[in-house]
Amino acid sequence: MTAASLDMPARNLRLRDRALRTLKVLQTTRRQRGTVAAGIFLARTLFRKGPLLVRHLRAVRGMAQLRANVRASRQTVPASILQVGVMVSGGLGDMLVIGRFLRDLGQAAPGMRLDIFMSTPGMAAWAFREIPGFRGAYHDVLFDSAIAEYDVALRISQFVVVYSERVRSETLQAAGGMAQAVEAIMRFRPEIDICVNHNPWLDNHLARIATFHGATRRDFLHKIAAIPYGGDRLTVPLDVTILTRLGLQPGSYVTIHNGFDTGFLISGRQATKCYPHFSEVVALLKEYVPGITFVQIGAKTSLPIEGCDLMLIDRTTLDEAAGLIANAAMHIDNEGGLVHLASCVGVKSVVVFGPTPIDYFGYPSNVNVAPPVCGECWWMKPTWMDSCVKGYEAPSCMTQQSPRLVAEHARRLLLQLNPAVLVPKAAE
Repeated sequence: MTAASLDMPARNLRLRDRALRTLKVLQTTRRQRGTVAAGIFLARTLFRKGPLLVRHLRAVRGMAQLRANVRASRQTVPASILQVGVMVSGGLGDMLVIGRFLRDLGQAAPGMRLDIFMSTPGMAAWAFREIPGFRGAYHDVLFDSAIAEYDVALRISQFVVVYSERVRSETLQAAGGMAQAVEAIMRFRPEIDICVNHNPWLDNHLARIATFHGATRRDFLHKIAAIPYGGDRLTVPLDVTILTRLGLQPGSYVTIHNGFDTGFLISGRQATKCYPHFSEVVALLKEYVPGITFVQIGAKTSLPIEGCDLMLIDRTTLDEAAGLIANAAMHIDNEGGLVHLASCVGVKSVVVFGPTPIDYFGYPSNVNVAPPVCGECWWMKPTWMDSCVKGYEAPSCMTQQSPRLVAEHARRLLLQLNPAVLVPKAAE
């Protein structure tokens, strides 16, 4: 795909591109791990993606109503109020990072009306609900047909690009600072063009470009658009009543998670980015920090962590998970969406890194535990999350990470945050 073709999106290609991407991963899985692993991957793909495909096809019925809504809005608001359509891809963490970007972009276009297009519009509606100007979330199969209705259309993933040939210049110029942001995005495009055209296969290279510019995942979108970063905190929907239902007091517990993005399909049970020794970490922390409750949260991709006092895998809504994290003493995790969520609600995390690059994904407020060997092989192969890129039976970057070291990092962070909850005891 060329830059020109990105600016002129063809209808009905999105599902085809997803099918081709799945086929590429299937072929790589078969070549590297054999027919059985490829068969398991295919079965899971059909089971998980089949219903999603049906929902997407049904969503097309709402196209006429969507376009009518945008047109009606254009007639009832001043010309200086931008109608912005955004196609988003990624998991929960990506949406939260993008949410911060759209929050800060809104400072350049006060009052803008914002429609989000994504493969999981329900999750998008949750993540963007509190963003000023957010109007609705729709299936991304509608995006190419609706794009002509917007003053500005953006595609945001690890990067942000503008569909330049669709920009309504007169309206954009009337919006003031938004015009400068759009121009900056267009100027930056040549530096990331190859990564955009081969997304996500070159995301590792994109991360190198970001760090070269002094940016990380949290603020690279802002760097591209040349707008100020408004900080890690982000207003998200919270349900704190779950604490009462579970008998928890704020600050008296630690949340812990070991899963991965539910939209990412693998042939095995646990992804390469998941730390396998959290049970040992919990056991050690119970020695160092008697009285602290451990609450495991996460979706169905998580595996039970032995020793946790409350096991809430696939038993909370996003509102409830956010409420639990927001009132935790701290959060423990491998790199992933809930780490981004914790940063949004001002809670520090101890994060075990492996395949994903620590200098790109790490938050400066967190304790980021670097892999003892290897690491940073994110997207070096299409199957990076399914099997070790170097060919080891299990990813050494995670299996060789000392649980005692991780527990000591967590103990020190707890001591720093709330000395009253600890009976200080040095790790042996």
